[in-house]
Amino acid sequence: MLSDHPIPIPFILRGQEIAAQDLLYQSRDKRIEFSYPDPRPLLDRIVLSDPAQLQRDFASMRVSEIIDFLAEAGKAMTLNHARMEQACRFSVPFSALPESIVRGSYDLIPIVFSKLALRTMVENEIGSKYLDGWVEMPYADKIARRRAYGARTLHFISGNVPVVAALSIARAALIKSDNIIKVTPNDPLTASAIVGAMMDVDPNHPVTKHFSVVYWSKELQDFEHELIQPRYLEKIISWGGALGGINSTLNHGNLQASGIDVIALGPKFSISILGREAFQSSAEIEQVAKRTAKDAGSFNMESCGSSRFHFVQASPGQAMEYARRLYDHMQHQDPSLSAMPKNFPADLRDEINATRAQDDFYYVVGGDRNEGAVVVSLTGELPDFFPMHKVVVVIPFDDPLQLVDRIHPSTQTVGIYPETLKQPLRDLLVARGVCRFISIGHTVDYSIGGPFNSTEIMRRACRWILDESYPSQWELPGFYLRKAWQILKHHIL
Repeated sequence: MLSDHPIPIPFILRGQEIAAQDLLYQSRDKRIEFSYPDPRPLLDRIVLSDPAQLQRDFASMRVSEIIDFLAEAGKAMTLNHARMEQACRFSVPFSALPESIVRGSYDLIPIVFSKLALRTMVENEIGSKYLDGWVEMPYADKIARRRAYGARTLHFISGNVPVVAALSIARAALIKSDNIIKVTPNDPLTASAIVGAMMDVDPNHPVTKHFSVVYWSKELQDFEHELIQPRYLEKIISWGGALGGINSTLNHGNLQASGIDVIALGPKFSISILGREAFQSSAEIEQVAKRTAKDAGSFNMESCGSSRFHFVQASPGQAMEYARRLYDHMQHQDPSLSAMPKNFPADLRDEINATRAQDDFYYVVGGDRNEGAVVVSLTGELPDFFPMHKVVVVIPFDDPLQLVDRIHPSTQTVGIYPETLKQPLRDLLVARGVCRFISIGHTVDYSIGGPFNSTEIMRRACRWILDESYPSQWELPGFYLRKAWQILKHHIL
């Protein structure tokens, strides 16, 4: 049964909020719907038709000023403020996550907008000097300078974890880009609330004026085709599988051929590799299972960093003991990180029960109450289902080097224990597509200011411009003396 009143989803267009209720979207279960403005007559306000306006607005604004502005707005991004509380409350019915995890993710948003996080982000990923001015390069035969400029960018925000919207918006603001944020039905309000907090500080600030937050359904193909054109866009950033929301005719190849740079960030999943040291005693198994339970259970496996497959250098008996302890720890986690799955698919439950019946091949712990389960493959073969909703697959192995050929190209993070196991595996697993290695217990703890899915997002999202000059004949003596000094300072001092 539908809710009595559709949840209103406002648009934010360059410092102004549009609250029309022209169109309706209905949730998959037909129980909830939201209303939103029709984007088609608003296209001219959504896009930045004059690219030069971007440079005029940010010509004299330094990154440090943007950080100050974002940090001030970040103070209003806690759940103590009405805008964020409403966004969180309205997002819960659409999210695949239980309310406790949604609220826990919202608690991370002010951290992203702290001065420390913003400075770390911009300096580690790109360097503010490249955004604030021209930086000379150490060439011996010419004067060459480069600078990073923001671009007109369309962001497809995934709705798996609300903090993703915060990360995309913060990065975009720091690099002085123009941004259209397309929200997703399972997280329709987070981005609007974040940009709304900026509006509350200053609706006419250059950062605020270069954000539009909108939604459109897949039925609005004509609007989508009109928007996704090189006359309006230079970059597309897509989180998770959100790019799949683009009409099929606008595939990667067509977009790249048009001159639009597509930065696709997923979807991916993560694994754990546990060497024999993890199984040298029951006490060690207990400690390892406690740490890997966080990797597997956090955000109910909605995060790319959630560890779904655990490869264990253990006997079948040790693997089963590990499975029991892992399951127990996964049932007793911080509810802001992990909770009873909200909607456990019936087909996944059937697959688990079918696997449970094959006790010569599999050992299953849990799964009776839709709470998740741990499935041990006694033969080393993968089950027929993909683990999700706090269902973990444990696969025993003998030789770590034999794992290399079993790594799927969509593997993002590998949690490894002990640390010494990283060195023989690291280079080999990179060749298989792995993007990140980390200690167990931390696979969902992403470092602010580091690469994500092998991509330095801020650097990639900029337009890098080069200015080169060659000296005339009478300038050469002084030119070479100056360049020699510059090269000396760059390489030695």
